[in-house]
Amino acid sequence: MDKFFSETELSQLKNYRFTLEKVHGESDLSITLNELLQKDQLRTFISRASEHIGSPNVKVTASMFIKRYAFLSAIYLYAMTAFNKRFHIQLEHMHLQTDEQDPLWLPTFYFSKWRISEPTGDRDQWRYEAIADFFSNIVTPIVESVKTESKQSKLVLWENIAIYIFWLYESVLAEHEDEEVCGRAVEDLQFIAQLAPGSLFGHYHENPIKRHFHDKRYIPELGEEVRVRTTCCFFYALTGTPDRCRICPQTCNRPKNALKNGGNS
Repeated sequence: MDKFFSETELSQLKNYRFTLEKVHGESDLSITLNELLQKDQLRTFISRASEHIGSPNVKVTASMFIKRYAFLSAIYLYAMTAFNKRFHIQLEHMHLQTDEQDPLWLPTFYFSKWRISEPTGDRDQWRYEAIADFFSNIVTPIVESVKTESKQSKLVLWENIAIYIFWLYESVLAEHEDEEVCGRAVEDLQFIAQLAPGSLFGHYHENPIKRHFHDKRYIPELGEEVRVRTTCCFFYALTGTPDRCRICPQTCNRPKNALKNGGNS
């Protein structure tokens, strides 16, 4: 039996760059996701993206792209946890759409074909299969393709995805008005970030999210506890953006007097 999203649910998903509208007259930075698995197409895409965001090299562009691709995880996981509904999607039916007038390059995701399902019995098994399908078939192939083309560290790319997953569960779903959703959020994050075996993410021996799910610590300059990144995402290297991310290890681990003097290296 086919399941559907309600209008309210679709409205919520749009907060995470999900769209029901296919853009016509597309940008050169709009692409069907399975094309990113083809070396020539990916190389052209990264070159165009570099020019669009003012990136100095392919490694920086790769990192910035995966930070944007990470919002696909927010769409999928929000639906799974908040609505108890699982997207069934394939890369060839998924489109990244770019607004050429957007200088920040915040693309949306359009699915030309998809269906959803709900747990009918053991939710843990349903979640296991949902996580395995999404990461093994949707996330990891793109990460591996981008890593191979750019030579960017896999640690950087996976942490770019991990921080959005942590944000979704700890800052968004943890404050959901429905207590049942809050409870699922705690359980689902624990599974994704700590309990899921590496095999659910593809041909990995270790869970690539787990190593980034370390304790938060208090940063006086921020006035709060944060989970400091273990890698730098290279955001500072973009043209016109000298500042580092607030959770960058090169900022948070810097001596206090350096921070007071501007914080730039």
